[in-house]
Amino acid sequence: MANKHPLRNRRINYRDGWFFVTFQVAHNKSVLGAIAEARCNLTPLGRRLVPLWMAMRQHHEELWTDAFVVMPNHFHAIVHIHPRPDHGPDHLSKLIGSFKSLATAVYRDLVAAGQAPDIGHSLWQESFWDDLVSSHEELEGIRAYIRDNPKRWDMDRFGPVTEFSFGNLDLLSLRLHAFVASQGASSRDLTPIRIRTRNLASAPAEAPPSEKPPVLSTFTSAQEREVLQRCLQANRRFVWVLPGGIPEPLEPAVSTACQAGRGLLLSPVPPGTGVNKQRAVWCNRYVLSHAQEVWAGTVTPGGTLAALIPNPGHGSPTPGHGSPGPR
Repeated sequence: MANKHPLRNRRINYRDGWFFVTFQVAHNKSVLGAIAEARCNLTPLGRRLVPLWMAMRQHHEELWTDAFVVMPNHFHAIVHIHPRPDHGPDHLSKLIGSFKSLATAVYRDLVAAGQAPDIGHSLWQESFWDDLVSSHEELEGIRAYIRDNPKRWDMDRFGPVTEFSFGNLDLLSLRLHAFVASQGASSRDLTPIRIRTRNLASAPAEAPPSEKPPVLSTFTSAQEREVLQRCLQANRRFVWVLPGGIPEPLEPAVSTACQAGRGLLLSPVPPGTGVNKQRAVWCNRYVLSHAQEVWAGTVTPGGTLAALIPNPGHGSPTPGHGSPGPR
């Protein structure tokens, strides 16, 4: 595993402090366990990761492991690093790289023994996500987030909505701006209104100042599709949640954006499945749950979407620099 992080903040001292880290399984595959009755029932591979992680402290005296959870396709943990003179500026990457290498070796042994599915050379995606924990209140909030993670699997950032994906999964670790609008409204009437700003329990990373936050949406209604077209024209990044499966073939502009790292397509079902109302609501809930800001176009009063949004008719009517509707 290369010791690199796509969202590394050069101002953070990665050899001293409390950190919330997440490692994602390669190709987003759920090979570590399965959720049932608000618990993650671990596979043989998932079970092997638990003592492996707990033993990290024995091999690295500077590392204190706190709360952690093994999920079907990712691993959350809180770590505390005590500084030592011989530590480099990015000691966190060295420690995480050590664990991921050991876990990959276990994975390969289990694949060879027929006790784990073969998902490729490495168990993990190349990079990992981290967040500096800056206060006791934030630490307690993340501990609760980890503890309750299996209960919230349906809405988990890396949960079943992401079972099928194409594009840049690293976009999920950024602060996202959601855009929603009801079916039936004309794209000619599009005037995005900011209706909510929130802090998430697991604080995503900031995008560089020169880049607008990626737009998160199901891009189903006419106004949502208009926002997608604006994103494509402006080379703005986007995360498209598809309740009916990733289409085949893709629009050339969408495919190009995903291959260039500017786009990500997610779906809980395989291509060609089709959309039903329950899954569409589920995907809209996912969109609204993982956005730092929520912007709306026309929302039909009393409709399904309106029921998901508190006070959809109130907010800031002026689309600023971060608005999901670039003109």
